[in-house]
Amino acid sequence: MHQYQNEAQPHSQPQRWAPFTPYLPGSVAWYAGTFWRSEANHLSGPQVGGAPTHNLHLWTPLSSTATTYPHQPQMYQPQSYYTQQPPPYSSSSFSSSSPYTGGPSFGSGSRKGRNTMDFFTDMATESRKAMTIEKETREARDESALRYELNGKKVWKVGGVGMWSYSLDAREEEVKQRLWRDWGEQHGRDDWLLAARARTEEYNKPSRAVKPALMWKLVEKGQDLPRDALPIGNEADGMPLFSARAWWEGGLQLGKAGTHLSHRASISYGGSEHNLEVYEVLCGPPDPSLIKWMTYRHGEHAGIEGWQPVEGGREKDGTPVLLAKGEYENGVHPGKCLLNDDHACVGWGGGELWVRPFQILAYCSPSRR
Repeated sequence: MHQYQNEAQPHSQPQRWAPFTPYLPGSVAWYAGTFWRSEANHLSGPQVGGAPTHNLHLWTPLSSTATTYPHQPQMYQPQSYYTQQPPPYSSSSFSSSSPYTGGPSFGSGSRKGRNTMDFFTDMATESRKAMTIEKETREARDESALRYELNGKKVWKVGGVGMWSYSLDAREEEVKQRLWRDWGEQHGRDDWLLAARARTEEYNKPSRAVKPALMWKLVEKGQDLPRDALPIGNEADGMPLFSARAWWEGGLQLGKAGTHLSHRASISYGGSEHNLEVYEVLCGPPDPSLIKWMTYRHGEHAGIEGWQPVEGGREKDGTPVLLAKGEYENGVHPGKCLLNDDHACVGWGGGELWVRPFQILAYCSPSRR
């Protein structure tokens, strides 16, 4: 039987990554100047092809500015096959607002003084997030919790749950669709606004509490886009575009937002592009270890199997509306897609266009949402 890394000595400093070694989910290893967390139960491959830097679907970088392993007395010592390592993994592509940029570092400068205790403090935060995900996944199966969410009395602390999340479980998804239809018969735009304000107020509170990796924040008339708005696409001239959503014709529809747009945001619906003055915008870090784009080529239909889409909206009848994007006129435009469609819908020039190929936004890992 294999001895899994981080299983035998849970209180020791994380060891270097090793080839042909079994790793449990949550195991932490040092490689190429960075701490890495295993996201799946797996047996590592050979050096260098099996290393974390070459297997981002199995490993998440926790970030470090150190370029050498932080040795301490009576700690693990490097073996001969570690004497020639590749250059340190660059974390420059990760946003400074990423949850993990505050990870452990044993380097010099302003981060000097961080030690093993800081590392385990960060891991405790991760454990708290994992427990919250497990707890809220259970709670989200309760119809009363979903009703509280619709009425603005419940704000989820993690993503991938709640009314705006597509459920991979067919029965859970049927319940959400029914609850949304029933709620929509007695409520309207003003009720959506109340709930959106409650969510945004909770998200903007300065707190160490667990919060979703991605959050829909309300933008009222005359307000600027939130500073943490997540860029989704761009115009042909490079101006960034963001994902927007708003109540429309009994559903919560998706579209785009941008500081250069005449009304700052719009949605596509019923063949037309509709301008918005009040809307929600998706916010969060552009972290490639947190989110990914699922690509559908010409002729392929949007199917969801084994991965969790980022929260979007719903049609009046409860059908889930997924966050999508596609290329048009040398730009990349945020829009929407329905299950089993072979296209995404985007607003452009006052109309609603079908674009192919297209992509749907999803979480990279069930443990990071």
